[in-house]
Amino acid sequence: MLSRYGGYVDYFYIKFTSPKQHSLIIGDSRSFQGIQPSVINDNLKNQFEFPMYNYSFTLAQTAYGESLLNSIKLKVDENTKNGLFILSVQPWLLAKREKDDFENGVYFEDDCPPNNMRFASMNPNIEYFFKNYSFFHFKAAFRKNSIVHNDGWLEESNLTKDTVTLNLWKKKQIGLYKGFINKWEKSQYRLDKLSETVAFLKKHGTVIIIRMPNSKPILALENKFWKDFDSNVIQIAAKNKVKYINYTQIDNPFYSYDGVHLDKHGGYQFTKSLCDSIKNLKSN
Repeated sequence: MLSRYGGYVDYFYIKFTSPKQHSLIIGDSRSFQGIQPSVINDNLKNQFEFPMYNYSFTLAQTAYGESLLNSIKLKVDENTKNGLFILSVQPWLLAKREKDDFENGVYFEDDCPPNNMRFASMNPNIEYFFKNYSFFHFKAAFRKNSIVHNDGWLEESNLTKDTVTLNLWKKKQIGLYKGFINKWEKSQYRLDKLSETVAFLKKHGTVIIIRMPNSKPILALENKFWKDFDSNVIQIAAKNKVKYINYTQIDNPFYSYDGVHLDKHGGYQFTKSLCDSIKNLKSN
């Protein structure tokens, strides 16, 4: 069942059965859906050690911290010298959440994949089945509305075009992020761990930090929550001598179905634009 339908049944299982990788996309559901490895492979071929792999999860499991860094160390092929590592950032990925208690070593993410996995490249992966059975949704194997491809990219293939439904999704996202503002805090710990993650990956190739485009209402909430977020990330990029590309500072031509996530067409165009930016960085 899992060998045939794993990409439908569970959004994360495939990520722990694939081999160690030379190049990674890291982030939450924005990059999980919005950055397509195949487009990067086609547009940047022969420039890095490919294929690219999307090692993104969702905001419910993911934040920059020691656990994510350890998982990345498990997933990167230790012999990689010329990889490409795209780190997606936004305020919520670097926030202290209500379940965090850093002083006592409590981190909300520790019981979730990828953070609770000791084996990141085992096929079949029995550890994942025992630790993360709750993430399986077997009915999806028959609906096939979404699939995680073998390169780690999540494709939502049956999105509605109904404007009423789409507007409800956008309102739901706004309400969700308003709740974050009231419960979460800026975190120096997570900023420090982002810097450590960048420093580790630099040993294996080129690191690009990006902030993906989103809708103006969502961006306004993020800026309200963390006014100096971009300045903080710029400092990390400068310290580690890597590039930070902020796509929220340009007009957003990429279609988002809920104000946060790009659909597969918008993701294709965004990934091509990202490749153009990387080419320009390499030529300068």
